[in-house]
Amino acid sequence: MEPTFELTAVYATNIFGIVLLAVLMAGNIWRFREKGAENAYLQLLLLFTFCTCVLDPIAYTADGRLGTLARVVVYGGNDLLYLTNMFSCFFWLLFLAEHLNYRFSIAHRNILGFTIILGLVLVILNNFVPIIFDVSANNVYTRRYFWIYTIIDYGFLLDSLIIYFICKHKGGPLKSFPIWIFFFPIIAGTVAQSLFYGISAISSCTAIAIAGVFSSIHGERVYRDKLTNVYNFAYLPILGREYKKKKNLHVTGILVNINGFKNINQNYGRVIGNKVLIKLAKVLNRAVGELGIIVRYSSDELLAFINTTNEMAVSMCITRIRSSINEINTFSNSFKVTTCICSQSYDNSKSMDDFIDEITRSMQEEKTSYYTQLQYNRRDSE
Repeated sequence: MEPTFELTAVYATNIFGIVLLAVLMAGNIWRFREKGAENAYLQLLLLFTFCTCVLDPIAYTADGRLGTLARVVVYGGNDLLYLTNMFSCFFWLLFLAEHLNYRFSIAHRNILGFTIILGLVLVILNNFVPIIFDVSANNVYTRRYFWIYTIIDYGFLLDSLIIYFICKHKGGPLKSFPIWIFFFPIIAGTVAQSLFYGISAISSCTAIAIAGVFSSIHGERVYRDKLTNVYNFAYLPILGREYKKKKNLHVTGILVNINGFKNINQNYGRVIGNKVLIKLAKVLNRAVGELGIIVRYSSDELLAFINTTNEMAVSMCITRIRSSINEINTFSNSFKVTTCICSQSYDNSKSMDDFIDEITRSMQEEKTSYYTQLQYNRRDSE
């Protein structure tokens, strides 16, 4: 049986993808040394797409060739291709959710877990019962219920799109990511390869999509704090300009200051001090979720912007922050981390500098009240 594909075209598209991903790996080798869930998901997305680009031409080459080795390659290659495509979509979903600080519900997590397990089980079963694809006596690959994986892959992509719009709805101007940079190439490749067998487009199109994501992340890195990975002070003017464009703006700033942070650094070292800051940033990210973003305003102050001025919503957010502060007190029994917290509605008729001045004055009042109360407590205990 003559193959229904052109090997030269398969090699060309996948070699393009391999070269592009190899360049991305070489240019971002520093990223592989960094920790964090977002970075790990991005690395896994890159890795599985690279594997797809390598496996695709191998599976196509063995298709229709006689011999036991060719049969093993056709089965194994296509098994892995279904899985690498699925995991590429899955880790894109996790990366986007982490980048936008989206909080998965338990039901959502269970559905994602079930889907991944289903994909793994079907691939294993297919080696005994041809469910997804079949291989003839002449080692020719033929599709059967392959659309199950098309639904899974599209499902992950659709889920990521829903997450994006949920975050945009809740976070408003605070949540943004050029999602179409990823979506346009990968959807085009997935549609082409799903409809027309013999067109090897998914892997190379995904490589293009990942290149776009890396470019966006690299540009955003200028405005990220290296220690905590939240936004840095340089991002505040950007926010201020964005807020000026919004007519009906409903944003509240929540400033969190660590009491006695200088003493923690002096008495226990900067390593411990840095761990406290990293943990505090995680606490704030979890408390704020998709509702806003976190900015490291100074060495010991983090500023949360949330897309609401509703007093109850702001109060609940502050309550979540306060209730999670105890999680930071796990580094030493010798000290206890405490914080002062204040909030201020953002008025876009004023500048960002004016807002910072106002919320800083509120923080000074909070700090004065805190230390006054601390002195009273010490006198009472004497």
